Amino acid sequence: MGVIKQAAAGIGLIGFMGLLVGCAEVVVPGTMAGGGEYYRYTTSNVAKETLMGDVRQITAAAQSALEKMDIRLHSVDPYTDETVMSASTAELDITIKIVPVTASTTRVIVDAKEDHIIKKDKATADEILSQIRIALARKDSQEELYSKVFVKNNCSRPIYVAVRYLAGKNEPEHWQTRGWFTLASGQKKHIVDTHNRYIYFYAETRLEDKLYWGGDDFHWFEGERFGFFKADIGSTSEDVTQSFKCD
Repeated sequence: MGVIKQAAAGIGLIGFMGLLVGCAEVVVPGTMAGGGEYYRYTTSNVAKETLMGDVRQITAAAQSALEKMDIRLHSVDPYTDETVMSASTAELDITIKIVPVTASTTRVIVDAKEDHIIKKDKATADEILSQIRIALARKDSQEELYSKVFVKNNCSRPIYVAVRYLAGKNEPEHWQTRGWFTLASGQKKHIVDTHNRYIYFYAETRLEDKLYWGGDDFHWFEGERFGFFKADIGSTSEDVTQSFKCD
């Protein structure tokens, strides 16, 4: 009799394991069933797809998608092997990873999870990816998201401005420092275009009682080290103007 019970238990266990294999996603209520189940849950509940387009095009399409869905974009951080976008809603933390596969194809991974916990929102991640595809289909999507950046001299003296920004409108994305832009008193000048919401400035006068506008983000430029200040120009494609006052 004991042998029969053991055989029945074995058959039941095999049947249970068969259910697990046949199910696309199994989460044990109340807790994760070990490291393997945790891995399956965290990897299967993201939206991912390889799309036609380079990193610049996909990043622009993702920004357009987030804006259309009224999802707040916090940052776009380009790294050596991927670009990471951070965004959020009132209830979700959203991460979009954009990974180049070839020169013309890019892997997109969208992860939406409830703030500070492991629970993921696969439906929202799928919809973001869908909106990225739609935005990518619009030929002008990568162009409309670039902001024109202007500087204006509200000082009574001429000023000289250097800017550090995420370039890449017609080239691979990279951080670049440009200057010096010379502005007479009252003058306004268009200096760069960028799709990143953060940009850095340094400015100075070069007469007696020299004045400067700077911060604690230090970079080398033309053989000297300057401290740039960080400006948040927002995540839309509107033109922005950075003004400098000395009076």
